[in-house]
Amino acid sequence: MSAGRGRRTGILLILVIIVILVIGIGILYLMPNIIGGTPPGGTPGAENITPTATFPPPLQVIVAARDIPRGARLSVQDVTVISWPNDPNVQPPTGALTASSEEGGPGLEQVEGRIARTDILNGQPVLDFMLTPGDQPTGLVNVGSDAALLVPSGQIAIAMPTNRFQTVAYAVRQGDHVDLLMSFRFVDVDEDFQTILPNTGTILTDDVALAGAGLQNITGQVGRTEDGPFPNTILAVGPGPGDLTQRPRQATQLVLDNLVVLRVGDWPLSGLNAPLVVTPSSPATPSGAEGDQSAQPTQEAEVTATPLPAPDVVTLAMSRQDALVLKYALETGAKIDLALRSAVDNEVQDIVTDTVTLQYILDFYNVAIPPKLPIAQDPRIDSALIPTSTPAP
Repeated sequence: MSAGRGRRTGILLILVIIVILVIGIGILYLMPNIIGGTPPGGTPGAENITPTATFPPPLQVIVAARDIPRGARLSVQDVTVISWPNDPNVQPPTGALTASSEEGGPGLEQVEGRIARTDILNGQPVLDFMLTPGDQPTGLVNVGSDAALLVPSGQIAIAMPTNRFQTVAYAVRQGDHVDLLMSFRFVDVDEDFQTILPNTGTILTDDVALAGAGLQNITGQVGRTEDGPFPNTILAVGPGPGDLTQRPRQATQLVLDNLVVLRVGDWPLSGLNAPLVVTPSSPATPSGAEGDQSAQPTQEAEVTATPLPAPDVVTLAMSRQDALVLKYALETGAKIDLALRSAVDNEVQDIVTDTVTLQYILDFYNVAIPPKLPIAQDPRIDSALIPTSTPAP
C-alpha cells in the first residue's frame, strides 16, 4: 500500500515541475512586453516600429537662378537646384538637367560655358536642348541665325505650308510636339507608259474589207471584254464618256511622330544680316531701384493692336531621314495634317498604327453598304466638300 502511495506522489511532483516550467517559459516571453524589453529572438524595439512607405530621394533639378536671355554664355552662378519629387506620376520635363548628390556625379558645372539657344525664365528648369553642346567652339555661335540655336543636336529644321485645319485651328505653338498624318491617293497605271489606265487604242488591220470600212481609224478605250448581248458577239467594256479618268483610292496613315515645332509662321527678318552676339548673363536690375528714372510713373500711351496675318507655314525639327520623307510627301501632293500631342507624351515615339482605307472603315466599324433603291434624295449631291481655305484675320 505504501509503495502505491509513493508512486502517486512521484507522479504529482513531476506534474508540478512541468507546470512550473511552462509558467516560467511564459513569463520569459511575456515579461519584455510588460517592461518594454526584447522578446527572445526578437529585435529591440521592433514591436514599437510602425511600417511606413519608403520613397526614393527627390531629384535635384537644375533651374535658372535669374532670367537668362538667348545667346548668353552660362556659368554655375546662373543656375541653382530645386528638389523635385521622385514620383513616376510627376516627372520633370523631358531633357531636364539634374544634379547628383553622389561624389563625382554631375552637378551645376553641366551648364558651364554653354550658350542659351532660347530665353530661359527665372526658376524654369533648364532642358538640355536649350543649351548648345558643351564642347561646341565659341566661333560657331558668333555668326549664323537664331533658328540654328533652337535645332536639337543631330536634327535639322524643315518648313512646310499649313493652314488653320492643318495646325489644329492654330493651336500649335513653338515647342509643341506633333505627329504628321498623311493621306495618299493611288491609281492604276500602265507599267510601261506610267499613264493612268485604261489605255486608248487604235485598231490596225491589213484586211481590205475592214480597211475600206474605216475601222482602222476607230479609237476607243481599252478596258476588258465581256460576252455580248447577242449570240456570237463580244462586248468591249470601258469607262463611259462622263468618267474617263480613274477614281483614286485613298490611304491615310500616321507617318512621322514626335516632331518638335520650332516656329509657327515666318521667322523675323530684322536680324537677317546681323550676327548673334554672345554675352555673359548678368542679374536683372530690379525695377524701381534708387536713381532709376525709368521706373518713375509715366503717362501710358494709347496702344493700338495690329492684327497679325494668319500663319501659313510651320518649321519642324526632325531627323534627316524624316525630312526626306516629308519632302517627298510635299512634292508628290500628299495631304498632310499636324496632330498636336499631349505635353506629357513627349517621350512616346515609334507609334504603330493601321493604315486607314475604305476597306478598313467598312470592316473595322461594320459600315453597311447602302442598297440601291428606286428613290433618291433631291437635290443630287455628288461630293461633300470640306473648306480648306484660310480665313482672313
